[in-house]
Amino acid sequence: MLISGKPVLPQAHATDIYLTAVAILLTLVYMLGLIFRPKRKILGMGLDSLVVLVLYLLGVAGLFAVAAPA
Repeated sequence: MLISGKPVLPQAHATDIYLTAVAILLTLVYMLGLIFRPKRKILGMGLDSLVVLVLYLLGVAGLFAVAAPA
């Protein structure tokens, strides 16, 4: 917005908003993982990393659904 002088949000596509929401959700999970520091490991990774992996895979699958033409 500072460079172009035009508002950015009205020009955002559905995929842009979706990817922003997924990024916020993944960041939130990692922040909670840093705060609570789970000791339990599943498949050699912490519970927060496993949740992020699952959310990421769901996010990629959802991206195809959002980006598909109507």
